Amino acid sequence: MSYIYDSPESLAKQPLVGIHHCVALVKHYAKAPAASLWREGASVKGNMLLKKGTAIATFVNGKYPNQGTGNHAALHVSQDASGITVVDQWSGSGTIRLRRLMFLGKDKTGKYVDPSNNGDAFSVVE
Repeated sequence: MSYIYDSPESLAKQPLVGIHHCVALVKHYAKAPAASLWREGASVKGNMLLKKGTAIATFVNGKYPNQGTGNHAALHVSQDASGITVVDQWSGSGTIRLRRLMFLGKDKTGKYVDPSNNGDAFSVVE
């Protein structure tokens, strides 16, 4: 089951929610459970059937790592050949943001380059 907030773009420039971390936004608006319960669903890249407002995140071995850095969660808005557009927040972002995450691929070791800001690294939260 995916988690969806129907009007993600309306959140842009609104005040941060919860404890201002990315997970708080997804939990608050998409009504997702605790991040420890999240499981990795379909990849976002190339998934043209993905509904606007679907909760997405970066995962490691099928689970959300919930570390201080190097992972991220957001609400999907759209995508094209070069990247995805999301609504997200993070400590220090000031407000909820509408922003673009380019597809940055992986490094020589097979790890995503800058996963928090890399459209390739995101999958649906289930």
